[in-house]
Amino acid sequence: MRIGSHGAAAGRSLALTAIALMMAASLAAANTIVRNADGSSVETRDDGSKIVTNTDGSSVETRPDGTQIVRNPDKSSVETRPDGTKIVTNPDKSSIEDKPDGTEIIKNADGSSVRINPDGSKLITNADGTQEVEKPNN
Repeated sequence: MRIGSHGAAAGRSLALTAIALMMAASLAAANTIVRNADGSSVETRDDGSKIVTNTDGSSVETRPDGTQIVRNPDKSSVETRPDGTKIVTNPDKSSIEDKPDGTEIIKNADGSSVRINPDGSKLITNADGTQEVEKPNN
């Protein structure tokens, strides 16, 4: 059976349309959200991140690098990084960051902060941006 020139053109057009639809489908599938009957959801992002959201508004985000962020309904959160860093953030956006080397950074809602170094020294930053250093009494 011989396909005429009109048939061949139609076949190529159909093939190109099918390829375009498959490409669009793969792009659309890059970020997916599955909503469950109970109102919870699972979002998978094209970067490999996954966010599980519960019905109470809390969520757990897991990133490809191993970082995990647990967000609570009150807008507080706990972030744990692969290097051992842990950041606890309160609803008022104040936070405490503990680093694996023993450094602790306390950030207050007013913008002030205290960095406590492993040697006991402190860098205090006031809300107005002024800083002072405290050295441990040995």
